[in-house]
Amino acid sequence: MVLGKMKVRLGRGIVAYCMFAGVMLFSSCASTVCAKKHAEKGEYFSPSAQRRLERSYWVNASLSDDARKGYWGSDFPTAPVPSPSQIKNAVRLLAGAYGANRLYLIYNHEYSIDQAESVYRYWKKYSPPTLDLVPSLLLLMYDHNQTPVFTQSELIWLSRFFLSNINPRELAIYDVYQNRDMKKWVDILSRVYPHGLIRVGLQPDETLSAPFVRGVQDTWSGICTGKSNKDWGRLPGGEATLRKWVIARNSENAPVSWDLISVAWDYLTTKDGVYPGYDDANRNMPPPQGRNKLAARLILSATTEKSFAGFSSDLFILEANSLSPERDGASRSFYSSLRSGKWYEGYFHTPLNEIAEIYHALAKGKFH
Repeated sequence: MVLGKMKVRLGRGIVAYCMFAGVMLFSSCASTVCAKKHAEKGEYFSPSAQRRLERSYWVNASLSDDARKGYWGSDFPTAPVPSPSQIKNAVRLLAGAYGANRLYLIYNHEYSIDQAESVYRYWKKYSPPTLDLVPSLLLLMYDHNQTPVFTQSELIWLSRFFLSNINPRELAIYDVYQNRDMKKWVDILSRVYPHGLIRVGLQPDETLSAPFVRGVQDTWSGICTGKSNKDWGRLPGGEATLRKWVIARNSENAPVSWDLISVAWDYLTTKDGVYPGYDDANRNMPPPQGRNKLAARLILSATTEKSFAGFSSDLFILEANSLSPERDGASRSFYSSLRSGKWYEGYFHTPLNEIAEIYHALAKGKFH
């Protein structure tokens, strides 16, 4: 396996020292006041409101251990195309054991467009009606020149294909850099999806504005800060920061889903578990047990009806860290588990299982 750099989100920008290897909620109980009233009783939104929330993951449609081509640059090997059985296995796990009702399926031209069309058709074929598939495109590479991933004609072709065959309502733009100039390319897509563009990887300081109608916000530092959950509650970069981000989104009109975290940073080099100043997949650790549940409760208690869509989680970054030989390695990586249809039992399994527990509780209307 060839290793290289991989981007990881701080929730306030990007650090690059890591190795690579639903529907919108409308409820009378979605106001901050009502949510806090439920929170005082250990409840968060009504059961019916919980069941309507987005429970999503971001995942490479390719399920590939090496999707650098089109992401870091053009001069990388073409990614292998997943087999129909591998896609079927992944759907079964994500929509079943991991509790998803929506998947943001990322494509960054790591293989040909013809191959991508076939891959997306299989995702559609094997997905149950309860699982929304949202094609998600990276528009600019993370190379020095920020090279466009697709030509204008390729974007038009892809968006029309997605509209006709995968999702007639929604298309996502995936990007974990803040405020990159994607206007030329977004304008092309907005003509095909005038009322359905979603911004996945939204940073806390980014404004969610037209033509985007929905967002998925990164939360990395706001959830990861603190070696213990007590530290998270008292350190300024933890609970208080996450609450500040949620309240800031309440002033916007587009609903946001909030990222729950399976990969944190190295907690061994700082006293209280604040950001250590580097992001290294050989040293990154899971967030403390129970942290995602605390974050989900906070978000549900602080959000408002018009600003809240649900929860999401980035499986791309889980895969990138899982690939590290100091963690799981290629043979036991997260995507290898998805491809084989086996429950992931690797280094980061505890937070992922916690996210799945949150999702299943929400689906039953019983999260507390």
